[in-house]
Amino acid sequence: MRKNKLWLLLVTLGLILSPVACGPKATPVAPTPVEATPTPKPAEVAPTPVPPTPTPIAEATPTEAPPEEVFAGSYEALKGLKSYHYLCLFKFETEEKAEITAGSIEIKGEYVAPDKEHATWTDLSTREGFEAIRIGDKVWFKVEGAWMEMPAEYAESIMQGVLMFGPVYGWGTLYTGLPGISNLVGREVVNGIPCLHYASSYKGWGAIFGGGLTEAKGDIWIAVEGFPVKYIFKASGTDAEGNRGSIEWSMELKDVNQPISIEPPM
Repeated sequence: MRKNKLWLLLVTLGLILSPVACGPKATPVAPTPVEATPTPKPAEVAPTPVPPTPTPIAEATPTEAPPEEVFAGSYEALKGLKSYHYLCLFKFETEEKAEITAGSIEIKGEYVAPDKEHATWTDLSTREGFEAIRIGDKVWFKVEGAWMEMPAEYAESIMQGVLMFGPVYGWGTLYTGLPGISNLVGREVVNGIPCLHYASSYKGWGAIFGGGLTEAKGDIWIAVEGFPVKYIFKASGTDAEGNRGSIEWSMELKDVNQPISIEPPM
């Protein structure tokens, strides 16, 4: 797949993946105890009912909340985290040569609220890349081993470009607009975090891409606390030029709300 077509796939993929969020919390109702009728004969004493064990709210939420609400709420929860490490991957691969094509990227980074970010961007087809650090309104870039501070007026736009496939921007694109189906698979622990696992699939991608992406599916893990911990979406098919290949877009968080230090490079 050529680079311009890969970019089209990348942008369109973000527009067709799904929304979800927290549902109503069930409040257990305490039973009303019934007084025993006093009597000298034990057989005639009315038994005191045993109060049922209340169902924990955390257990009730995933079964009652529709996926659309869970995903939407997770976006706000992600933006509210204090710190985390992350890994984002966007990969295109041809089927015939099993070759990673241009436009495939990996971003490793870390974030500390409210305005500290460090990211390493790597082109997977060439293994070339760069690093970027932002602290407040200052931004530094490392290219070919040397750090350089960027002009303040360009700092925000530069970081937006670097992080356009980072956790917040990426999930903000993915969680809305999926016209397919998302189902709760169950509970799992991912990177030490209790999560709700959802599976999504959509079979109409071929019409969008023109060439015919016939297989597409995704898995999402949302922390019980509300934020996305991991997602992975995959699609395969044939582009308009008859080239078969696959697309993979994934993200995962680690060390959520743990102490992380991001300092100026010089």
